[in-house]
Amino acid sequence: MRRRPDHLLRNLFLTSLIILALMHPAATAQLAETATALLLGIVDGIAQAAANQPEAALLLAGAVYIAHQIRTHRPRPATRAHA
Repeated sequence: MRRRPDHLLRNLFLTSLIILALMHPAATAQLAETATALLLGIVDGIAQAAANQPEAALLLAGAVYIAHQIRTHRPRPATRAHA
């Protein structure tokens, strides 16, 4: 089975990132620290906004859930009616 071109590009990109991380461990650690701080800042901001406006947070969570269900839904194969 042939691989799709996007898988090849993704694997090439990941391999190049791993090689760069091995060549520059200090920069990789600093980048990981910065990414972690950014992620925690976003989560903290969302938590504070949800605490201030719980109705809006519930509405947004429901919308995200519905969007996720629409995106990941796989219809069941059609069953044939027995005559």
